[in-house]
Formats: sequence, structure tokens, C-alpha cells
Amino acid sequence: MKVPSTPDICAGLGLVDLESACASAARHASPIAAREDVLVGRASGRTLADPLLAGVALPAFDQAAMDGYAVSLAGGIIPPGTRLPVMGRLIAGERAPSLPQDHAVRIFTGAPLPLGADAVLMQEHARRDGQEVIFDRIVRSGDNVRRRGEDIREGDHLLPPGIRLDARHVALLASQGRSTVTVLRRVRVGVISTGNELRQPGGPLGEATIYDCNRPMIMAFAEQSGLDVVDGGWIRDDPAAIGAALTALANRCDLVVTTGGASVGEEDHAATAAGIAGASFETLRIALKPGKPAVVGKIGPCAYLGLPGNPVSALVSWLFLGGAVVAALEGRPFRRRMGCPIRVASRFERRPGRTEFAPARLVLDVHGPEADILGKGGSARLRPLVEADGLVEIHPLHAPVERGSIVAYHPFRDGFSI
Repeated sequence: MKVPSTPDICAGLGLVDLESACASAARHASPIAAREDVLVGRASGRTLADPLLAGVALPAFDQAAMDGYAVSLAGGIIPPGTRLPVMGRLIAGERAPSLPQDHAVRIFTGAPLPLGADAVLMQEHARRDGQEVIFDRIVRSGDNVRRRGEDIREGDHLLPPGIRLDARHVALLASQGRSTVTVLRRVRVGVISTGNELRQPGGPLGEATIYDCNRPMIMAFAEQSGLDVVDGGWIRDDPAAIGAALTALANRCDLVVTTGGASVGEEDHAATAAGIAGASFETLRIALKPGKPAVVGKIGPCAYLGLPGNPVSALVSWLFLGGAVVAALEGRPFRRRMGCPIRVASRFERRPGRTEFAPARLVLDVHGPEADILGKGGSARLRPLVEADGLVEIHPLHAPVERGSIVAYHPFRDGFSI
């Protein structure tokens, strides 16, 4: 579902639209050159380094598409009621015999067509009478056969470089006889959380402190996306300390991510720390809710992304800005998730001006599934996020959101990888 940007509103508010923000983040990332060979069975989630050309036709030979009886029609037909002698039986993996006209061979799905055969009568349309088969349906040349190369021909361009491989591509690679495949080295991302108020899970909470959930969340998302994750730990709100940590991680990683301090307040230190680390960077105010502030830049050859500190803001920012940066590092175009159209179950009050992502639960109506937006979840609230089935995306001009109106729906079931 294509969601158009609204640069006129964004500009009026001093904001950049989401697509422009993603492009800004991606500009600070350079493609990884390092490559490695991996087993095809372990290639899911990796980025293909070279184009894949077909060396094996699929099917590799003419074969039966159904269980039944192979016959030789020589371009003609066989009418119902015909009787033919059955001269043998052929299963997948066996060498195909020759088949004279006016004879049939019992054949099974995937078996090679006998030489001279050009059709298969489905077993459901045949009756055996001793050593003969009786045809209950007309059979035409080409019925129920798969021809060599009708799916893939030798030399076909199958996959471009830069594609993120998944189980479908693994099957394709294996079908070409590939036991290994050359892929890009995994993107290495380091994640730091910042904030005096944070304490680490497993330890005690003090007064006015909270547990750090952003760093584990972003690390989990990165791992789901097939990235190599480095835990940069927690740093207090000390720009010099954050800057030193950024410098150290940038020497080991392709992308460094911080959570917290991405805005422009007195206690927001992401931009200052990036400057101390020698980064070239820009501070963005994005027409996005949640997730308006962000810092994007580069520390030497390493991309940098400063995310806001509220959990839902960090999540949404990572999905889009992080997705754009990782795509650039992997040398592939960033195709941002667009969601699928869905009706809204009840009226949702909001102000126009920003693309909004809100947690929603699926409910069934007489007309089909609808999205029940879970109230004013707030960017700091985790419970609506966990109770939701996904996020709805609301266009900047769509306000208020009336019951029955259409929004884009992003289900959590896809793993929310980038």
C-alpha cells in the first residue's frame, strides 16, 4: 500500500517526511565489500554477492505432472472409450523407455516421459482391465506433462546481487546444484543505550530509575534480521564517555546505534557525543509519530544512528531508519514496508501533520478483519505494543481516523526484520 508523502505540511512544521529521513540515513552508509562462502542451507538472511545464472534447466527433462498413463499421440487425440495395452510401469528416478504408439505406460508424478510420449491420462480418468487401460476422458497432446525448461532455462538470470536471501532462494540455489553460495559478510552493528535513569535487567532498581529495555530490543531486532550484533553496553549521560564508546565501536562495526538523547534538549547528548567521536552528522526532526528526533551520520567509515529513548519510538525509528542504513550497507535498494490495507474498527482521534504508527489488535467483523487501535498507547508504553497484533500506519493528512476508514497494517507475525 503506497503511502504518499506530504512535503508541504512537513515543511510548514519544520519537519522532514519519513522517506526523506530514510534517504538521509542511507547516504551515510557505504556498501560492504567483504565476501564469504557459506553453505546454501545456512544462507537464509544473508545478502547475495554475485548474480545467479541458471546452469540447470527446470524441469531437467520432460516429466509426468500427474499419476496416470503415458501415451504417444503424435499431436493427435485419444477419444473416450479407447483401450490400450499397458507395457510397463515407470516411477520417478528411473530411466525412461521408448513408447510406441497405441500403447501406454503406467507412470507416476515426476517420472521422465517415455521416449515418444507426449501426454499423460490422469489415473482418475482411467480404468484398468487386466493388461489394458480404458480411457474415460479425451486426451490431447501436452496434457499433464511438464516440459524441460518450462520453469527455468539454462542461462536464465535468476537472482540479482544484493538480494536478501530467504528460504525460497535457498530452494532455488539448491535446485541449481549449488552447495555453497558467495554472500556479503554480515553487517556488524553495535548497540549502546544511554541515560542516567537506566539500570540493567537482573540488578536492583533505585529511586527514579527504570530497566533498560531498548538495547536488548534493538539487538533482538538486529539478530532477527541476520546482522552480527555487538553489545556496546550502557553509558551514563556523559557526552565524553558516550563519544569514547562510539569511537571504540565504530572501529569494530559497520553501524553504531545509540538509544536515548536524540532530541535537542539540554540532557540530550547524542549529537554532542557524535561530534566528540569525530562524526559527520545531521540532526533530523521527522514527521513521524512516535520517533520524531533522530541523529544520522558517519564516524569514519562506520554509519551512525541515534534513536530516541522511548521504546516504541526506538522500535519505529529502527524499522525505517535502521532498515535504510542496513540496505545501503548491503548494497541493495531500501524498500520500506508499506503494509496492507485494513479497515479501522473504531474512531481514532489524532492531529494531522505526521505519519503515525499505533499498536492495533485484529478483530473480526462481518466484512472481514479490522484493526482495533489500542488507544493512545504513547511512545513509552510497552503493554499496548505487546498486546497488539501489529502496527497501523496513518497518513499525515488522515485526521481524525473515522471508523471504517482504510489504513496500512504491518503485522508483527513477519518478525519485523529489516
